[in-house]
Amino acid sequence: MLASVGSLIAVLDHAHGLMTKLSIAVVVCAWVWIVCRSRTRGLKIRSSVLAAMCAATVLTATAALWPVMGPAVFHTRGVAKKPKPPAG
Repeated sequence: MLASVGSLIAVLDHAHGLMTKLSIAVVVCAWVWIVCRSRTRGLKIRSSVLAAMCAATVLTATAALWPVMGPAVFHTRGVAKKPKPPAG
């Protein structure tokens, strides 16, 4: 059972990286599509669309930057991860 849980965690960790890359692509494409449609049709972008896209951008940026931000967040919260011992 522990081996199954360990492999599931490994798969989910790998999926996190792929989903983050997919999310970045989707958010960038959505912004491009919204701006292009706004310019070609001459319409103003609705505030609800801007709010949703800003939220998606912030969440995607947080997920993409988590490997950099994570240690600082854990340290600030007092939940510091133990450093890995040197290999060798």
